[in-house]
Amino acid sequence: MEWVERINHSVNYIEENLDKDISFEEIAKIVGCSIYNFQRMFSYIADKSLSEYIRNRRLTLAAFDVINGKENIIDIALKYGYNSHDSFTRAFQKFHGVLPSKARTEVVKLKSCPKISFQIKIKGETYMNYQIEQWPAFTISGIKKRVSTSEAFNIIPQIWDTAGKDGTINQLVDLWMKSDCRPVGLLGISAGGQWGNTEEMDYYLAVTTYVDVPECKQVKIPNNMVSLQLPAATWAIFEANGQLPDAVQNIYKEFYTEWLPNSGYELDDMPVIECYLQNNKQEVWIAVKSNSK
Repeated sequence: MEWVERINHSVNYIEENLDKDISFEEIAKIVGCSIYNFQRMFSYIADKSLSEYIRNRRLTLAAFDVINGKENIIDIALKYGYNSHDSFTRAFQKFHGVLPSKARTEVVKLKSCPKISFQIKIKGETYMNYQIEQWPAFTISGIKKRVSTSEAFNIIPQIWDTAGKDGTINQLVDLWMKSDCRPVGLLGISAGGQWGNTEEMDYYLAVTTYVDVPECKQVKIPNNMVSLQLPAATWAIFEANGQLPDAVQNIYKEFYTEWLPNSGYELDDMPVIECYLQNNKQEVWIAVKSNSK
């Protein structure tokens, strides 16, 4: 499948540049989606973040250079992107469990992170309830926070917790009751790639306040909130009912590893939308486009 081939090409690019600067923009170009979508996809397929994989691969190769003994340790540190002997030593010890100086002079056990390659897996263990919809342009409104993509999984729960304590959630529920438009519910929206800088993203905690259809009227929003307009697109909409956060996380895992490679679609460069309803009912909206020539 072309989609899987593109991911493997991106891994090859990373491998060829482990001793150089790795451009996230180039990775996004190879894969054909935003860097945020790729980082999200990679973490669910590989069970580790993209930055962790790159770091582990560099430290694996650095260990071979240390053992070989032909370069000074500071030169090895600089080669793999560390600015000082101390930062390299700390990272090396954390990963391998020993100091690089000890690895050079003694026989020690070292860790290895092998190069990843991706293949299509068809398990057929569970059903995914989904629908494909051509949805018109719509507007979401709420609060926006700038988030580092590498810290997103830690920071986003804090955003929700604060919103529950400072009254933001109550404001959003009031807007939800006034508009009642799809995507429905409290929305968590990750907007990255062309929607923001590559290593950061905008996270919106919001509700839908307008859909571009004749019968819909724009809902007025409070002064402390912002809006984001999303264009008409094709959306794959998945049921993610069940206990959080596992219900939503499992949908992403199955989507990236099984559904997408076999679907005839590829990711569109659009935000990912999580819809939180009531009684452990959720939806995940992921924009897709046909990969047919």
